[in-house]
Amino acid sequence: MQCTLILTEGDSAKTLAVSGLGVVGRDKYGVFPLRGKLLNVRDGNLKQIQENVEINALLKILGLQYKKKYDTDDDMKTLRYGKVMIMADQDQDGSHIKGLVINFIHHNWPSLIQRSFVEEFITPIVKASKSGQELSFFSIPEYIEWRENTDNWKTYKIKYYKGLGTSTSKEAKEYFSDMARHRIKFRYSGNEDDTAVEMAFSKKKIEERKEWLTKWMEEKRARRTQGLADEYLYNKDTKAVSYTEFVNKELVLFSNTDNERSIPSLVDGFKPGQRKVLFACFKRADKREVKVAQLAGAVAELSAYHHGEQSLMSTIINLAQDYVGSNNINLLLPIGQFGTRLQGGKDSASPRYIFTQVSPVTRSLFPLHDDNVLRFLFEENQRIEPEWYCPIIPMVLVNGALGIGTAWSTNVPNYNPRDLVENIRRLIKGEQPKPMMPWYKHFRGEIRRIDSRRFVCYGEAAKLNEDTIEITELPVKVWTQEYKEKVLEPLMETAAAGKDKDKDKDKDKDKGEASKKQREPLVTDFKEYHTDTTVRFVVKVAKEKMHALEIEGLHKVFKLNNVINTTSMVLFDAAGCLKKYNSPEEICVEFFETRKNKYIERKKFLMGMLKAQALRLTNQARFIIAKIQGEIHMENRRKANIVEQLIKMKFDPDPVKRWKEEQRKRELKESGEIDLEEEAEVEQEDEEDEKKADKKLATHLSDYDYLVGMALIRVSEEEKDKLLAEKDNKLQEEDRELADLNLNIKKAGKKTGSDDKPAKGKKKTAAFAAEVLPAKDAERIVPEMDNEMKIKYEKIDKPKTEKVKKEPGEKAEKKKRTKKEGADIKKFMKKEIKKEEPLDSDISISDEDADEVNTDDEFESELDRMDDDAPPKRQTRGIKKPLVELSDSSQDNDDDVVEVDEDEKENKKKPAPKRKNVPDSDEDEYKPMKKISARPAPTKKAGGAPAAKRNRIISDSDSN
Repeated sequence: MQCTLILTEGDSAKTLAVSGLGVVGRDKYGVFPLRGKLLNVRDGNLKQIQENVEINALLKILGLQYKKKYDTDDDMKTLRYGKVMIMADQDQDGSHIKGLVINFIHHNWPSLIQRSFVEEFITPIVKASKSGQELSFFSIPEYIEWRENTDNWKTYKIKYYKGLGTSTSKEAKEYFSDMARHRIKFRYSGNEDDTAVEMAFSKKKIEERKEWLTKWMEEKRARRTQGLADEYLYNKDTKAVSYTEFVNKELVLFSNTDNERSIPSLVDGFKPGQRKVLFACFKRADKREVKVAQLAGAVAELSAYHHGEQSLMSTIINLAQDYVGSNNINLLLPIGQFGTRLQGGKDSASPRYIFTQVSPVTRSLFPLHDDNVLRFLFEENQRIEPEWYCPIIPMVLVNGALGIGTAWSTNVPNYNPRDLVENIRRLIKGEQPKPMMPWYKHFRGEIRRIDSRRFVCYGEAAKLNEDTIEITELPVKVWTQEYKEKVLEPLMETAAAGKDKDKDKDKDKDKGEASKKQREPLVTDFKEYHTDTTVRFVVKVAKEKMHALEIEGLHKVFKLNNVINTTSMVLFDAAGCLKKYNSPEEICVEFFETRKNKYIERKKFLMGMLKAQALRLTNQARFIIAKIQGEIHMENRRKANIVEQLIKMKFDPDPVKRWKEEQRKRELKESGEIDLEEEAEVEQEDEEDEKKADKKLATHLSDYDYLVGMALIRVSEEEKDKLLAEKDNKLQEEDRELADLNLNIKKAGKKTGSDDKPAKGKKKTAAFAAEVLPAKDAERIVPEMDNEMKIKYEKIDKPKTEKVKKEPGEKAEKKKRTKKEGADIKKFMKKEIKKEEPLDSDISISDEDADEVNTDDEFESELDRMDDDAPPKRQTRGIKKPLVELSDSSQDNDDDVVEVDEDEKENKKKPAPKRKNVPDSDEDEYKPMKKISARPAPTKKAGGAPAAKRNRIISDSDSN
């Protein structure tokens, strides 16, 4: 009953505990290191719990037994330890570990929670020391509050403790010597504690967790708006906390951090790790390529990254990937093997062997001038990445987002950068944005609208002959190797298994033969002709099955369609609160307001800078005139006399330097951080008067160095006139800001254009081999909208109605069931591949100025560059009739859904006429997309090429 088991966060924490126990003794204390986070047992799988090594070890060490209630003292005596004390880091992950241990005990033995079985051992997160005096703080808000109420806080030496490993063995002994101060008890305060713990960890309490986190975020924003400090749980007088207090004040910090790590910001589209990478790249300003592994180390150093570098290297690789389904605009360049569509990026090379650098277009998306008005964060007095960057278009829509946090998850598809630029320009003009459809760079399939929030994505297939088809594109996020293993191979392998079962089960020979024939495989053979950027499967279909496949829908049978949802677009807004958005247009509008406010701030900053520069030039011109007229004498005089003379003549200390210092102090004040230069000045207060005077003189000299440090050649009449003219130009630059800001895009455009040109003496990239290209004489199979899919989503969107009970004796008329063509294919699919993981299910897609978003030639060169490595499109010989006869009359309907009626199904059965090759233009695919527009069925003009192009994502060119 008097013994305590100390559960530590890893082996390093165990070492600290063992060092501290040297003071209090080992007789009543045991130490067990937890390797990683404990399993959440509340809704866990029984087998998984029983096989968990950490849980089994805890049961054995503590002597706990499932289904036993520890209500009495006699029951407690059966345990090997009377208390469990958790010793974890004082960060958010440490709070999560505490919560998981509490959840484990509360779920299985709630009586132990009521008997104060669980305790915690807290350590300082900040220490302030001065002249032998030492103050410990157990939370950052507590430290900030002390600093605001202490006038001479700058005279203290501040040290931050990021984890238990930061403390020394000497400090461990100090902690355990004052056990009463560091040992905190968890007290049970009633049913509200049970409710709080269950709410935090039960999978059934998702909505309650959303309300809990939303309320906390709103309170945090309100406190920040009012200038109040954040709430904190621990201070020097804390002796015990309730479970409700722990959940609402400490565990909530982890839940919010978990969401911040998993869900990006609406403003820049980044998660914290991605933002740290971009910050480090901008700060390094490398013009040469660097190894990914080396860049990861630099990011960790420059941005105070405290997690494993392996995850950081994965983040860097993801930012540079450019295969189909990844980034529409990769912000880093992939120099080496960064992964392909073959395995969805998993086939990237080791970070030690691949290189990267910032893409030329990145700085045009994130203008350099914005850095002056961003709110940068501070950690341990180190200036790190900003709260968020502010690009000129919403990058979260350009590259999409995918993440699962606490109570929330997000799923944002990719959209066309040209569409986003066009919508931002419309917002600048005061117009409403146009509806947008998902778009993926180099994707050669087709995306159609189901309803306002759902789209169906089709791959590409064509018929070569009566028993052969070719698949030349897969749906977005379906990788080539995965498709081969989970779709094509099972369609071949299940045939043999089906035949064996028929032999065992069917004794009757005739029945066996019939069943064997029924289970004949759909696919008899397939060949692969892929590259790292293209897909081509040539598939042999079983004899006499092609017609049935066409009736059933080849795209459905071969899983060449999936659904893209926009029903879960959850993002952090500019204020740091989670918000769910109903459409990409809503995201555009909110982004535009944030971007516009940032332009206002930037203009104010630039005006202040220009005025300071103009004042500096005025002083320099005055100084030159005074020197020419002999009013200033510097030769053979002491420095102090020169400075004194300049002050008497009312020359200003360096205006630009002073203005920058004011901006830096304002930034530090807003963030609540220490001014290291002022701190250094305070530490030098006790120095000798003579040294202090020398340093003061040196400071004054540096303030006037912009005058006395000018080259002699500048003390001439020509230089005087030049400075006066430059001063006038600076004052006029306030009105020329728009033209100046556009330089970023122009420079990036020119750089991109030069990168696209092949180097002198370098051979051009070889063309694709004929076998990897779509067959020229293939007959494209136009995908049909699956009626079952349409009905499914119509039911989801349809409001629920109460069922009407039928009167007694009333009988419903039974409809006669008629066997449809393709029924045997459905039966085959249900029986043979139902165990396979479906690939056609709903897909999850994986953190303003008018001149800056202007689509001039330079900016468009970046978007055009996306065409360079694109695989060629199919040059079709024949094409089947579209599902809907499209005409100009339907162009104004934004919510058109492609539907199929019975007449068109009949027309679908007829083979399409052969036609000549009509290559598509790459420009079509990158123009701003419009709603599904109508157009006539393909017809062949006399003596010429057919009038209609192959149907893909419907764009401006298609409607023409």
